[in-house]
Amino acid sequence: MKHHPIAKAAIALSLLASLCMAQAPPVAHDHFARGSSRYQKGDFEGAIADFTKAIEISSRLDNRRRGDDWRNEPGAASNFDKVRVLDPLTAAAYANRGLARYRLRDYEGAIADCDRALAINPRLSVAYNNRGIARYALKDYDRALADFDRALAIDPSDAETYNNRGNVYVDKKELDRALADFDRALALDPRLTSVYFNRGFARREKGNDDGALKDFDKAIAIDSRFASGYYGRAVALCDRNELDRAINDFNRAIELDPSYALAYGNRGLTLLRQGKDAEAEKDFDRAVALKPELKAELELNIERAKKWRQTNR
Repeated sequence: MKHHPIAKAAIALSLLASLCMAQAPPVAHDHFARGSSRYQKGDFEGAIADFTKAIEISSRLDNRRRGDDWRNEPGAASNFDKVRVLDPLTAAAYANRGLARYRLRDYEGAIADCDRALAINPRLSVAYNNRGIARYALKDYDRALADFDRALAIDPSDAETYNNRGNVYVDKKELDRALADFDRALALDPRLTSVYFNRGFARREKGNDDGALKDFDKAIAIDSRFASGYYGRAVALCDRNELDRAINDFNRAIELDPSYALAYGNRGLTLLRQGKDAEAEKDFDRAVALKPELKAELELNIERAKKWRQTNR
């Protein structure tokens, strides 16, 4: 039986470092750096607050330089985003704030911030990449592709953007193009575990089960704590009906990431195939509690697993 996983691609997000050549005063850089630190720690709301402050300070600097005091103008707050800003730190802060908003699933807000960044610096490839990721999350595949294309036209050495574009091609069922992008990403950076994970699932869709398993093995060999590598390998082992080994890998994925809803859901499906209904039900409940949007797809896969079990007794 070909296992029907509830799967999600591993995307690559790009956080910009502070720009040493930016003209903004030190306090703006301080907020930018603290926002980046908060983002890395998972404090996305705190990161948004700091990036917002960095934007405000660097934009004020630019307006004072032109002799404008935007703070005292009627409607200044509503007109703020329309101000032409010259400081490169402002564009970087918008791009990073968009990334934090993406993490909070505010995809429209993320797109709006990337738009602002690109209005300031139309050659900021990271902003195209991050806007493409947000559009991908909204299933706006064609515009996501256009953003990734633009990012790669500016920076053709960005392995992570090839990875992201490959994911769009997977969802569009253009698997040969997806595999070409994943291959290109790995040629640029052969240690990107997320790309092995994504290429593994693309190879699986093409019927190359051995190639898929090799990719998941490679991801784990590079990083033994990469939870998604174990998740992917477990799915591949389910395809081979090696259910006990698959359970072990699902267990390891959950051990490494206790919030891994997909791993709970797919472990439950595997337990169901083994006739362990009570254990499976606990996993299904946990998966839906962590990620309610999985419920409909999970219910479909539960019915498939039950039918398989009936025909393979």
